[in-house]
Amino acid sequence: MECKEIQKMIPRFIQDDLEDKEIKAFIEHIGQCEECMEELDIQYLVAEGMQRLEKGSTFDLQSELETKINKADRRIRARRRVLWFMYGMEALAILAVILMTILVILK
Repeated sequence: MECKEIQKMIPRFIQDDLEDKEIKAFIEHIGQCEECMEELDIQYLVAEGMQRLEKGSTFDLQSELETKINKADRRIRARRRVLWFMYGMEALAILAVILMTILVILK
């Protein structure tokens, strides 16, 4: 994806409003693009910082942003593992049906 597309996705990432495919592309891009990561930092600090200041609470937004990115990455990886497991189970079920059919035919 291009930087413009990624930068348009930043507010949706901050609001946890990206689809799995978008999150994957987003995280891969910001991991390699300093400009987009800097833009994410700025937008996150402004959006979250303003809310926190209004509430009067203390915060470490840089650390929170890193945690948010890591959680999103782990969530995508976990979902991918679940999908591969389900595909494997489906393949085993199909194989079992084929084997059962062959056994019935051979009898």
